[in-house]
Amino acid sequence: MLDKNYFHFLKKLVFLEEDEENEEIREEFTKLTPEERELRGKALLGLLLAEKYFSPADHRLATFSRPYQKPLPLFSLETGDVVSLFPENLNNVTFPTGTVYEKTTTTITVAFNKTLPDWLEKDLTYQLHKSLNRVTYKRMIEALDAVYETRNTRLADFRDISLKEKSPAFEALNVKEILWQDKGLNASQKEAVQKALSAKDIMLVHGPPGTGKTTVLVEIICQSVMRKQAIFVTAPSNTACDNVLECLIKKGLNVIRLGHPARIAIPLREHTLDFKLALHPLSQEISDRQSHLNRLFKREDRYRERRSPGRDAERRIRNEIEELKDDIRRLRKEIFSCVMKGAEVIIGTPTGIQDKSIREKVFDVLIIDEATQATEPLTWIPMTRAKKVIMAGDHFQLPPTVRSKEAEEQGLGVTLFERFHEVLNDDFRQLLERQYRMNEKIMGFSSLEFYKNLLVADESVKSQTLSGLRGVKECVETIEPLIFIDTAGKGFEEKLEEGSESRYNPEEAQLVLEQLRKMLDLGVPSKEIAVISPYSAQVRFIVSQVAACLSAPACPCLPAGRAVGRGRDSEIEIDSVDGFQGREKELVIVTLVRANMEGEMGFLADTRRMNVAMTRARRKLIVIGDSATLSSIKFYADFIKYAESIGG
Repeated sequence: MLDKNYFHFLKKLVFLEEDEENEEIREEFTKLTPEERELRGKALLGLLLAEKYFSPADHRLATFSRPYQKPLPLFSLETGDVVSLFPENLNNVTFPTGTVYEKTTTTITVAFNKTLPDWLEKDLTYQLHKSLNRVTYKRMIEALDAVYETRNTRLADFRDISLKEKSPAFEALNVKEILWQDKGLNASQKEAVQKALSAKDIMLVHGPPGTGKTTVLVEIICQSVMRKQAIFVTAPSNTACDNVLECLIKKGLNVIRLGHPARIAIPLREHTLDFKLALHPLSQEISDRQSHLNRLFKREDRYRERRSPGRDAERRIRNEIEELKDDIRRLRKEIFSCVMKGAEVIIGTPTGIQDKSIREKVFDVLIIDEATQATEPLTWIPMTRAKKVIMAGDHFQLPPTVRSKEAEEQGLGVTLFERFHEVLNDDFRQLLERQYRMNEKIMGFSSLEFYKNLLVADESVKSQTLSGLRGVKECVETIEPLIFIDTAGKGFEEKLEEGSESRYNPEEAQLVLEQLRKMLDLGVPSKEIAVISPYSAQVRFIVSQVAACLSAPACPCLPAGRAVGRGRDSEIEIDSVDGFQGREKELVIVTLVRANMEGEMGFLADTRRMNVAMTRARRKLIVIGDSATLSSIKFYADFIKYAESIGG
């Protein structure tokens, strides 16, 4: 049984994780050339400065590109990455750190934390290298110390409930008094909202794929806003935070998004605290005063360099300078107060709750979305400042990313959601049972394997197939919702990607292209197709094959004009399972890669990854794999039998 010392143990695991990340970066810099780092997507070389400017929120931005506007590598630095800037031909200079603000096919823009260095000019070439953000580790250690030491606080209550030393409580709730904002909630969704409102300490929303977890959270938030409660919403990724933000904006709520605008989706940046402050009507008055102040500073400098006009004149200038400074401080405080007072909900990643703008604020309700993708130490950070906690997630989908194998083996991959799920009874947790995404045959195996066969496909999706889409030809291929294509005995072999530990399967990739061709010929819209794989090397290989195919005079695999690649803007999207969690398409092709005589499965042994892969498709799921290798694990053997039993 766990006790308070468990939190000291967790600190050791956090240190192991930090050491592992430090070691990875150290090895990359000492063992890899810059060119090899670029091939791994950790750097960009040979960049030219295109322009320097300020964002609407007054961030210092610099845009870089390759000579002659050559395209940047497809697999490279991404928006939100922390990077360091290196001039290629200068020594003994300080390397500034910034955040990737925006990226196009030919340019990358970085927002820098401090003033741009003097040497940043257009006649030099530059490199950008991915850096480590140490703030998160520091915040996790501080939170774990607070959890261990606290007494007679709400944080102490949460800790003691997690250790089974205290029972959670709830208060009576008159269901008839709830003014439902979303009239379309189903029975289990309403039950989740009611339990969340009545819980005094903590409540869990268990949301399997397609069951409307975000819909439930939005209703809980709306109900809490109506009760005039202070609300902080968090999730371990910026993408998940943006997803909730978008839903709340549609509800007409006044929301402030904390965090660097560079890490936030472009259409949502106007809702960040930085932008709201910069775009407030009074901010122009600050700009005017700042300009006047700068003119006075220059006049003061001239008086020092030349003859003084006299003490009285100097005193008047100094007094005017101090008055302007006071005015600027007062206006900034007034704008900040006005913006924060109007906010009904504040959203940010777990470390965002430590932002100086809300450092002393305690929240009535803390909502943690995707709680099963956050390690326990990370989850405790926002809980240090909450009176009540609502967690939402699904511990049968992707776990948190843990770099240190030792830390993972000792339990860093076990989330606080999972621990609470074990100690709380059904009064404080709710499984969402009705799903609105998949054909029931696609849903069936996942429901059997992970959710005690409790999931129900809503009538609106129960029997949907590709043949129901406009322009799609009706035939066996578009009527069948699930098919397993077995490559056993065909001589397909997995390969280890050079320079990484990821694997790919060239013959299986060719089979994927053939399936894509067939489905496109049958009229399936390209924007409704995704190819996903557990292995990033397979993703890279398929993207490269498609790119080569499309550039050929006569492409044997795909029709001309198809934009295929990685990311949401591609017509046919190709990505890893991890990159596709939370997403869906009408048709999904899953390529499992592993094919070897020994039956080695690598991280395919973690079946939660396969649960994500097989629940992304709405109307048709195609799974390609080697049954001889896959059947070494019962889960995959059972899946193959299930596919056969439904005619797939």
